[in-house]
Amino acid sequence: MDRINAILIGTLCLLLSACSKPANPTIKLAINPWPGYEFLYLAKEKGLYEKEGLNVEIIEAPSLAEVKRYFRQGKANAMTSTMIEAVTLAAKHQKQISIVLVADYSNGGDMILAKPNIADFSQIANKRVGVELGSLGTFFLHQALVKYNLTLNDIEMLNIEQLDASEAFDKDLIDAYVTYPPYANILQNDHDVKMVFNSRSIPETILDVVTVSSELLEQDPTWINRFHRVWQAALDYAEKHPLEANSIMAKREGINEDEFAAALTDLKILAAAEQKTLLSEQGLKHNMQQVCDVLNDTNSIEFDCTQLPQYLKIGTLSD
Repeated sequence: MDRINAILIGTLCLLLSACSKPANPTIKLAINPWPGYEFLYLAKEKGLYEKEGLNVEIIEAPSLAEVKRYFRQGKANAMTSTMIEAVTLAAKHQKQISIVLVADYSNGGDMILAKPNIADFSQIANKRVGVELGSLGTFFLHQALVKYNLTLNDIEMLNIEQLDASEAFDKDLIDAYVTYPPYANILQNDHDVKMVFNSRSIPETILDVVTVSSELLEQDPTWINRFHRVWQAALDYAEKHPLEANSIMAKREGINEDEFAAALTDLKILAAAEQKTLLSEQGLKHNMQQVCDVLNDTNSIEFDCTQLPQYLKIGTLSD
């Protein structure tokens, strides 16, 4: 009888152990072209997720707008984006999502390109400016205008996605466009345009983040720490093998290695060691609220921004 009880107890312990073991959720990560996100793609190419036991599927999207659509439609449960897309999803759909990584902040990468008749950004008033409404462009354009004591009411703002910008210039529908690499490279190569403003003038404002469904972190509380180890491993690999890494990442961007390396100089890539501070700083919450306020002001959302922390969480790293 004692032996039977011992067997039953042992079996029960094994079952409980299995039940308590964290799940390994499948992460479908939607990524659009942007140099700062490419390290996540590099990690997939070099098998770094598998080394940490993470099940990550990369879903390639052509633009930020498509990334947001994939997430909203359930085709992805994680996404790379600016803070703008994260706030928009949280505000419009009121489903809890969590920021788990601040990949970089733009330090010149985001820019406004204009036709030659616009000598500098101070001449942007009353001009037709193309932008992806409700996305990064709206917030970035707003911040640029503020620097020159202008508002969105001082320009004619047209909703044009990145893939349509070249045609918009060809058809003379716009005088300027809000863009970023690799699309900026293509526009500068194909059109007589020049950069009149970039994010170096507003440092640490345009944040690029990775966001996941909060329920995924509930399934596996260890996931975020392991994901950060993968991120750092990708950065380390790129540092040790720059030619190979840049070749892999540039190819996905559709630009050459020199263009990709130049694009990285316009970003501040944030290492894993910086993440714990970033994910706990009040500055991140302030950025979220600021973005929410601008999206409300531009009628991109209708949302009480004081409720934002209910739906947009900040992931917690364990010690």
